[in-house]
Amino acid sequence: MKKKILILLLLLSVVISDSCKKDLLKPTDPNKLTQQGFFNKVGDATEAVLGVYLAAREMFYKTYAWDGGSEMAYSRINGRPYSNYAPGASFGSSVSRHWNDGYRCINRANYVIVNVKKMEAATTNSADLDELHRIEGEAMLLRAMAYFRLIDLWGDVPYYTNVLTGNDEAYSLERTDRSIIKDNIIADLDTAANYIPITVAKAEQGRATRAAVYGYRGKIKLYWACWAKTAGNLGEAQTYYAAAAADFAEVMKPIYGRTLYKGGDPGTADNPSYGELFDGAHEDAAYASEVIFAFTNGGPSFNTSDGQSDEFYGDTYLYDFGTRSTGAGGVNMAPEIRLVNRYQLLSTGGFAPPLIPLNPTTVPDARTRTNSAVNPASYVGRDYRMQATIMWDGTKINEILADGTVTSRELTFLYKTNAPTPPYLFADGAFTGYIFRKYIRQVSGYAREAGPQDSWMMRLPDVWLMYCEATNEVSGPTSECFDLIDKIRHRGNLPPLNRGQFGDKTSFFNAIEQERIIELAAEGSRFFDIRRWNEVEKIWPQPNGSPLISTWNETVRDEFKNAIDRDYQRFYLFQIPPAEIIKNPKITQNEPWL
Repeated sequence: MKKKILILLLLLSVVISDSCKKDLLKPTDPNKLTQQGFFNKVGDATEAVLGVYLAAREMFYKTYAWDGGSEMAYSRINGRPYSNYAPGASFGSSVSRHWNDGYRCINRANYVIVNVKKMEAATTNSADLDELHRIEGEAMLLRAMAYFRLIDLWGDVPYYTNVLTGNDEAYSLERTDRSIIKDNIIADLDTAANYIPITVAKAEQGRATRAAVYGYRGKIKLYWACWAKTAGNLGEAQTYYAAAAADFAEVMKPIYGRTLYKGGDPGTADNPSYGELFDGAHEDAAYASEVIFAFTNGGPSFNTSDGQSDEFYGDTYLYDFGTRSTGAGGVNMAPEIRLVNRYQLLSTGGFAPPLIPLNPTTVPDARTRTNSAVNPASYVGRDYRMQATIMWDGTKINEILADGTVTSRELTFLYKTNAPTPPYLFADGAFTGYIFRKYIRQVSGYAREAGPQDSWMMRLPDVWLMYCEATNEVSGPTSECFDLIDKIRHRGNLPPLNRGQFGDKTSFFNAIEQERIIELAAEGSRFFDIRRWNEVEKIWPQPNGSPLISTWNETVRDEFKNAIDRDYQRFYLFQIPPAEIIKNPKITQNEPWL
């Protein structure tokens, strides 16, 4: 079992929890911690950078919730990053906490980098210097991730790398052109790539490796290429696509040891290997194979001197993905029928006819009609990853008690049915007619907000697909890229792509998009993908948009109905939190929100 790195800060202190042990190391008393008495030894710097990890973990906490802003998942998660979101509404106004979390991470990273540089200048011991460089590189990576997310959502934002001296300095900052920020964070990652090791000890699992640096450096370049392409700067776009592909190719080298979990073996239809990546029982194996970067979560019985406990340090998958019958969850994340329709047939590798939403109380043969969304037979013979990701009418799962105990009592999901006999899964709030199986833990001992499952921020298939996207933009489909996508498809037991059918840039991009939707479902990617591809108007065309319909043919919500251009613009560029402008009038509001 690995050690979990978890951090409690007032200024900077650290708790390291070993999941094999009951007792925890006690953190340094933050009330006794002063800047003058800190950063005297390498251990101080290590504690400090773990504080940056905590701030970054907070910024990217519940990253899956962003999928609720796409067309593939329904979300009603409050606060992170949005509440009861419907496309076209005041989306940006509800994410001020994300802005604040970003700058908290940046402030802590700046504090570490500035002070560690001073330690490096005074250090003669080569081993200590190597470790200090590593710490500096980690802080640079986390700061780059924070700035990258900020410029993605808000465009030009305040940029600084010093330790702010007080409110006067903070309130004097102006917005910096995001191209300058992009250049600076890429330069930081150039440095971090030289400082951060290729591998880390198992006890340090959760700290960054060099593969994460190259992965995020490539991702920043890829997004910049997409933005340049949308702006019509095609030469710049091509330059960044090529640079992104080179970074992803670096991650794919054997020296980094990344491979698909279980070699990409699909498992069986009833027990797909893909599901093990998210079931809470195979975390170490996932790290050893395809995880590029993750944030750690603590598990049960984690209590600290400030009163923060499981709810702050554990994973929250059962709370958001589970039902009352599976860990006392609230179905705060649910798949949409548009996601289900993307799972392809094993027989042909192509799409099945779209599912037909039917209300079984008014359509007598709804549960037996061909292609009916409430007919269990409509879901047979599809990509194995669907079984590991989604539950539909007739699927079964073991009961999970509120304390996290997985019982032997098998429950059947049937939308709108919560009767105790036969044992139906209690799933109030499953408004779309589907619920997620992905992330529902299959091991006992972890209550809904006290799980140990780490949050995967980047996995190898994500890198492969970004590499294929960048390569396709530069040179069109290549044999190598076809091979990579076929390996991803094989984990769903799908046949290889027909290379004649996907031989041009446009069709091959569609194949990449398809695999990103399925492979990365509910991992927080889809929302950002459709924004960087400038696809929002295509997904929700006027005048009717694309209303969300349940399996019972109910309208769950209208999306972008009768939208105006400003509604789309607000999806691409968020509102600067008004409170920030009140505090600092030098920060101007984004135009779509004026």
